[in-house]
Amino acid sequence: MRGYYCFFHFLVVSVLLHVHGGRSESQTCDPTDMAALLAFSDGLDTKAAGMVGWGPGDAACCSWTGVSCDLGRVVALDLSNRSLSRNSLRGGEAVARLGRLPSLRRLDLSANGLAGAFPAGGFPAIEVVNVSSNGFTGPHPAFPGAPNLTVLDITGNAFSGGINVTALCASPVKVLRFSANAFSGDVPAGFGQCKLLNDLFLDGNGLTGSLPKDLYMMPALRKLSLQENKLSGSLNDDLGNLTEITQIDFGELPATFTQMKSLISSNGSSGQASTGDLPLFVKKNSTSTGKGLQYNQLSSFPSSLILSNNKLVGPILPAFGRLVKLHVLDLGFNNFSGPIPDELSNMSSLEILDLAHNDLSGSIPSSLTKLNFLSKFDVSYNNLSGDIPAGGQFSTFTSEDFAGNHALHFPRNSSSTKNSPDTEAPHRKKNKATLVALGLGTAVGVIFVLCIASVVISRIIHSRMQEHNPKAVANADDCSESLNSSLVLLFQNNKDLGIEDILKSTNNFDQAYIVGCGGFGLVYKSTLPDGRRVAIKRLSGDYSQIEREFQAEVETLSRAQHDNLVLLEGYCKIGNDRLLIYAYMENGSLDYWLHERADGGALLDWQKRLQIAQGSARGLAYLHLSCEPHILHRDIKSSNILLDENFEAHLADFGLARLICAYETHVTTDVVGTLGYIPPEYGQSPVATYKGDVYSFGIVLLELLTGRRPVDMCRPKGSRDVVSWVLQMKKEYRETEVFDPTIYDKENESQLIRILEIALLCVTAAPKSRPTSQQLVEWLDHIAEG
Repeated sequence: MRGYYCFFHFLVVSVLLHVHGGRSESQTCDPTDMAALLAFSDGLDTKAAGMVGWGPGDAACCSWTGVSCDLGRVVALDLSNRSLSRNSLRGGEAVARLGRLPSLRRLDLSANGLAGAFPAGGFPAIEVVNVSSNGFTGPHPAFPGAPNLTVLDITGNAFSGGINVTALCASPVKVLRFSANAFSGDVPAGFGQCKLLNDLFLDGNGLTGSLPKDLYMMPALRKLSLQENKLSGSLNDDLGNLTEITQIDFGELPATFTQMKSLISSNGSSGQASTGDLPLFVKKNSTSTGKGLQYNQLSSFPSSLILSNNKLVGPILPAFGRLVKLHVLDLGFNNFSGPIPDELSNMSSLEILDLAHNDLSGSIPSSLTKLNFLSKFDVSYNNLSGDIPAGGQFSTFTSEDFAGNHALHFPRNSSSTKNSPDTEAPHRKKNKATLVALGLGTAVGVIFVLCIASVVISRIIHSRMQEHNPKAVANADDCSESLNSSLVLLFQNNKDLGIEDILKSTNNFDQAYIVGCGGFGLVYKSTLPDGRRVAIKRLSGDYSQIEREFQAEVETLSRAQHDNLVLLEGYCKIGNDRLLIYAYMENGSLDYWLHERADGGALLDWQKRLQIAQGSARGLAYLHLSCEPHILHRDIKSSNILLDENFEAHLADFGLARLICAYETHVTTDVVGTLGYIPPEYGQSPVATYKGDVYSFGIVLLELLTGRRPVDMCRPKGSRDVVSWVLQMKKEYRETEVFDPTIYDKENESQLIRILEIALLCVTAAPKSRPTSQQLVEWLDHIAEG
């Protein structure tokens, strides 16, 4: 209990410090700082949306949007994802004026589409700079007059020329992210001077030559990304000197790779691993986009080694068996040869092993049945032979996982013999045996259905009994806590709130207070003692064994604050129940207005729908690009887009898929999402992606345009799936017929057709061809402005 109060005290102090440093509403900033901010603002053609203050009439510039002060001096400026792309910079002059701020330590202008040359001087106190996802050109910023620079992120611009290592390493720099630019020439020597460097991302450029030797002499380096360049030669065996490395993207596969300590369980470990200890190794050999991949949130992925779709040759290294922390090993679509090493059975954490489309030979080691967490195994299209192992997780794999190996077969006594990879095997069962099997199958099926019905009925009865006694549910584990001792943790203020207040405000979770339900649990409306209306999501499930991780995830989600997100205001634990407290949205969900309410479609005119699309895109872009840590939504759908009293859109349930599913058993392979919104690639890989969110957003756009559900089995065959139907109508030059009649007219036709094109880009089958969430914001805003 004492630890809880210490934590609560720390959280309250942190919030107060954030409010003091982040808003400083009563402070009047230094006149010279105000002049620099106004000069920057004047460099924009128009003031961007949401920029409160930012004018000569408001002297309290420490309260302006994005400005943070300390003793009247501007120390931080956060204008990320503020749609500044609708303005234009005059040759970089506007940003240069920010360089006059003598105390500015943090600058974030990311995801705005700003262009021009970045200023070469100024910013004497700068420590952290993020100008990623813009259109800056010319030489990269190096801040030679800033002795305390630690983080420089210029990912996703058009900076060109060489890399000024000497200037960069003159500061105690820890993070350099130069991905997806237009740098050329050799990878420069000198990075070894950056003794504190943790992250070095150079992927997605035009760098040439071999790697300098001092690149392997960086004692603090944890993440190294070199992919999608024009490098020659191979990685030096000195790679093993990088003892702290946890992420690397590269070309060839040196044997020293298997010596990386962060993937090997070593003695003397301190137990819980930090986020930095989760390695992610990815190599994609596609250069069609000209840009490298961005690794926005390492913790979003399991520890993985993904080397598929390359031209790697040689044997699979037996020393991979030492990587006992690895969860995903994907070596598919290469030219590996030789046998599958028996040592792979020592990879005790392995969940996915993909060796498909190589030249592997020999038999499948029977020891692989010891991999208890293995949920996906694919060795199709090799030259394997012998019996497929029986037992363990192998009983769950299908014939497709072994196809293309003509000398490979299931054991004769295996229950999977009927799924033998030899697709040419004749069916020679006698009619009598077939009838007997059919009869037995029918009997078993009837018994199975009756059992299922019995279980369902018992659960319904049990659920109804619980609904009439929610207090009993809350204390199902007979914990010793009393209701009065169970405090509610509010993230936005420190007012005391007890579980008894929650129970009273919902009339003991009476059914009359239910305003929604979903895969994560029921949602109740509530009015707190201070008069605030909130929505309380009562999560389903038992999380008693993961309280620390669960609370940490909840607190992370609470820090995601944007005008187009449903704010997570608080959290409560009582017994096995977990309650999440959200801001209340007056007009419910978009799904209700489009599909449930009889006159909802007519009341949602085209301007409202366009406004909803814009707001949803802004919220998604914030989650993907600006929120720290970046968040995958994983369940974008119309019922998770809530509308306030002005029909402004707010994304709900972001991050809950990870919150609920991250602690399930390792063999879980269920795809997170909702039928009709799940992108097609999730059928081949269980890993959620940013482009998967974009696909789901495209489905929502189609709902707004057509008024149809993603899948409607009540419609005629051929028009049940909205994507297939729209594509067919477009193919027949009848796209104007897909629009909801309540919004279609000649005045709107141009906007409707342009947004239809955007929606179809989002739902294209190839993830790489889909736009980013930031592009969606820019395109929709441009259309709305006419």
